[in-house]
Amino acid sequence: MPTAEPAGTALFLKRWLRRPFAMGAVVPSGRLLAEAMARTALREIDGRDGHVIELGAGTGEVTKALLAAGIPTGRLALVERDPELAAFLRRHFNGTQTIEGDAARLPRLLAANKVERVAAVVSSLPLLSLPGEIVTGIVHGVFEALPRGAALVQFTYGPVPPVPKGLRANLHLVGAHGRRIWRNVPPAVVWTFRRPP
Repeated sequence: MPTAEPAGTALFLKRWLRRPFAMGAVVPSGRLLAEAMARTALREIDGRDGHVIELGAGTGEVTKALLAAGIPTGRLALVERDPELAAFLRRHFNGTQTIEGDAARLPRLLAANKVERVAAVVSSLPLLSLPGEIVTGIVHGVFEALPRGAALVQFTYGPVPPVPKGLRANLHLVGAHGRRIWRNVPPAVVWTFRRPP
């Protein structure tokens, strides 16, 4: 499985060793998963103005795929809570906006950084391993920032949807998923969630 360049992989592993449940994986997203997320995001922003917000950008594996898919650097806003990873993103992704902060405060973070319109949110956050109240805060914030009909693109390694059933019902979210990417380690699925217009 292709992974991040050596410096990125080493930094990711170092951060994982310090906070494994917050990172969600031992290595960054694989190329095939990152490309599947980018294809999905590109499809979702077709005809929509605004930023693509990437949550949990880490060392930028999904960021690279989003850029390679044709999303302009000026439309990408990378949200990363870890200061060392945020600094890495700023050094390696000129032209994108890196926002250091907690995704559970997404609407306030975007407002403070003058991000007014959002076309889609792409998330690599480990929703299945985070405490329920944190997941609720993140997902509520995402759909406060997204206009109706716009999508949250979220991957998961698990066999169940990464947004819990009760939360989906509470926010009236419709979920759909692609095929499992067996060649990713571990195998993963890309989901989209949206509130119908």
